[in-house]
Amino acid sequence: MKSLFPIVTNNDALFPMNFADRFFSDFMKPFEGSYNIPRVDIEDKGNEYVLTTDLPGVAKEDISLTYDDDVLTLSARHEETKDEQDDQKNYIYKERSSSSFCRSFPVSGIRKDGIQASFADGVLTVTLPKETPQPAESVRTIDIQ
Repeated sequence: MKSLFPIVTNNDALFPMNFADRFFSDFMKPFEGSYNIPRVDIEDKGNEYVLTTDLPGVAKEDISLTYDDDVLTLSARHEETKDEQDDQKNYIYKERSSSSFCRSFPVSGIRKDGIQASFADGVLTVTLPKETPQPAESVRTIDIQ
């Protein structure tokens, strides 16, 4: 019932919600910034779509790109190791992180054999050429007998 009325008391200022509830709810969430899903731009350039995304620190060998059943799937894996150690490997500080992601985009009407991708300076660019539209059949008048 208390949650229906936003009343602030001195105790609420110090402990905005039950400490135990907050501790366990925050503990179960992933740490902020522990994973990032790259943002993707898809531009329609008339006769082709161009997908662009920034993948800083990712090696070209760690990127997978597929096109199947009118769905473009982009996935990548990134492992990072930061070591601060002395010569005897008595670690004072050491951090490692590993992340991966997979994104899928429905894109129909693509000429599969013309798809091209390039990766330079941490930027992935994928060109998806559209199939050439078939000319619409002209209207045919049918004589009624």
